[in-house]
Amino acid sequence: MSSQTLHKTISCELQKLNDLIDMKIIKGLSYEKEARRHKFLRSRLSELPTRAQSHWFLKTFSTVSSFIL
Repeated sequence: MSSQTLHKTISCELQKLNDLIDMKIIKGLSYEKEARRHKFLRSRLSELPTRAQSHWFLKTFSTVSSFIL
């Protein structure tokens, strides 16, 4: 799975989770389990390389490889 697809999937899951947490808050229910899942997904999302980071890496790698060859 590409990092873009994974980023989109996690973001979509976070949005659904946020909606569920909001509804539980409105109803006065506990949302402890959802909060743990939210924290986990946010940490995974922050670990993914952003588009700018991956572009920078590829550009640097191609420059270095041109000197080697």
